[in-house]
Amino acid sequence: MSVCLAGALNVAQAQISLEILNAPDTVHVALDTLSSPDVQAYWDVTNVGEESLDVLVTRSFLEMADPFNFPYDTASPGSYERFCWGPLCYPFGTVASSDQGSALVTMAPADTNSTFKADFYPNGVAGVTTINYCFQTPGNASNAVCHEVTFVVDATANVNELLPAVECSLMPNPATDVVTLNMDRALDGVVEFRNLVGQLAKSECIQRGVTRQVVSLDGLSDGIWLVSLASQGRVLATQRLVIR
Repeated sequence: MSVCLAGALNVAQAQISLEILNAPDTVHVALDTLSSPDVQAYWDVTNVGEESLDVLVTRSFLEMADPFNFPYDTASPGSYERFCWGPLCYPFGTVASSDQGSALVTMAPADTNSTFKADFYPNGVAGVTTINYCFQTPGNASNAVCHEVTFVVDATANVNELLPAVECSLMPNPATDVVTLNMDRALDGVVEFRNLVGQLAKSECIQRGVTRQVVSLDGLSDGIWLVSLASQGRVLATQRLVIR
């Protein structure tokens, strides 16, 4: 099972003069045809400004296959990832590239850097993982250009029919004690609540034949939660829910 975030945050930039080029949105593979242990995504980063910039990369999870090995532990099961930027590839579970010395990438005006690589290891787990990578100058997290890449891993390449997506809404939102889930069709599956780093906090079966279900929020703390609808191992919709 996995969590899928609806609503792209693909580009979030303020004043920083960086541009992401040739970036894939989705990388789709199947475990039974995967020829190497890892799945890779590459893209270029260009300084379109008039001043040199020291650039580092941060990454955050918007969704995780289940199980996912984070923080990374060599003895734990699940998918995992690493990324490369500049002269270094950063160990599994690292949240940011180095801002020290030669590891910090300096880009002159009009420079294009092609060293970035997102390196995802399914490790035998089928599911969906979305990771957001942000390029910024040190200390300017609010001034970044970001891109999401989604790794979709199927158990087999012989998938005859994909389940259609589900249109859903959450009411009220923000919510306090309960939330009503409204779907455009009946679904045989589950509704899952995960925090913003992908940890599952609550799961409840969707009642057969219904398009409207009330779910208790007991046990969930105040804050932002990712609410996902899943069926047959596929996430069909996700909404953000604010609990307060």
